[in-house]
Amino acid sequence: MHKYPNLLIERPITAPKQVWVSDITYLYIGPGFGYLSLRTDAYSKLIVGYCLHRFLTAEGSLKALDMALTSYWQRGQELIHHSDRGTQYCSFEYVLKLKDA
Repeated sequence: MHKYPNLLIERPITAPKQVWVSDITYLYIGPGFGYLSLRTDAYSKLIVGYCLHRFLTAEGSLKALDMALTSYWQRGQELIHHSDRGTQYCSFEYVLKLKDA
């Protein structure tokens, strides 16, 4: 998997809509687990995209990214996407969607 440089080193976040942070948390739901994929604005802490999915696959992360791009982002706006480089964020489909945006 390609390792992209950390663009946040020594770069202050001074306003909303500059950086989105991506993460997944595990939730116990009845007889099993659900995986909550979140896109959060790093400055305002506003959740701009989310998806609760049954499986820990790229699909939930893609849906959360779609929600964020559709409702909170304007084409041409510079934005840094930051994650822990988990396999969901390194998947072909996810990287392609980010590059297209």
